[in-house]
Amino acid sequence: MEKINNNRLVLAKVKFDAGEIDKFQYAEYINDQHARLFDYPQFLAGTDVQEIRITAQGVVVTSAAHGIAMFIDAVDLHATPYTLLDFGSYETDETSFLKSVLCDGEVFLDIGANLGWYSLVLGRNCPKSRIYAFEPIPSTVEVLEKNIRLNGLENIETVCMGMFNKEDELNFLFAPDVSGATSLKMTGQSRGRTSIQNVTCRTTTLDVFCASRDIVPSLLKIDVEGAELMVVQGGEKILESTPIILMELLRKWSREFGYHPNDVFTLLERYGYRAWVFAEDHKLEGCPRVTENTMQTNYVFMHPQKHADVISQWELPAR
Repeated sequence: MEKINNNRLVLAKVKFDAGEIDKFQYAEYINDQHARLFDYPQFLAGTDVQEIRITAQGVVVTSAAHGIAMFIDAVDLHATPYTLLDFGSYETDETSFLKSVLCDGEVFLDIGANLGWYSLVLGRNCPKSRIYAFEPIPSTVEVLEKNIRLNGLENIETVCMGMFNKEDELNFLFAPDVSGATSLKMTGQSRGRTSIQNVTCRTTTLDVFCASRDIVPSLLKIDVEGAELMVVQGGEKILESTPIILMELLRKWSREFGYHPNDVFTLLERYGYRAWVFAEDHKLEGCPRVTENTMQTNYVFMHPQKHADVISQWELPAR
């Protein structure tokens, strides 16, 4: 929230209350500020933004398609709610896919949940499912938990830990205005204007965490800014159960960790996985390897036999 001395509305009211401006001057100025509100109906028409709600507790944006709301942070300008508001949607194909494959009552691990888009959407869509949202930075977890309470969801558990290939305490690099770029390496934090912080956080592994909760997830979303290979390296037993995986892989970020996205492909192939990317007509097409010409950064990994029904529903027809 803006400090009072930077808030144009509050400053005007202070001047009016102090008698520095009369009520006509105050009303003229304030109404000029309020006039900007009327730009939004036309701006939001045809988008996934159902409403922007302004209260004394903060500003909230609501998705029409998914029925979930998120707080907009005055500092974190690269966060999901801003993407939804600025561009009218957020990862439409990926969100629709995950909603279609998680059955109510199954377990979903949101690894790199950030402010909770996928956890909130699937928590709303599958009220009997257990959802675990992983984020290492305590301040990000605080906002994530605010969003969970805002939506009244009780099937989402936040886990303030990083996911890696070992249990440890590691140094994460975090920028408050680019919370989604949090990583063990420099992988986008410098896009922001705030100073980068070093935060020591605990890490766990897929196998250790799932054994501690006696769970077998059917769906994983992994978006950890370059450390994706290390996440799957820590999940030998879980990968044997072949959950569906949505994973972000960027060549420039994986390079910081000393590997190529194809190393993830090779590891997952040992468990029978194949990879797909989102293509035209909101469908999936096979992606045997990542090349320099590959434009997509989100990959779906499935087992051709176990997930045959999902593949037949989502795969582009052969040409």
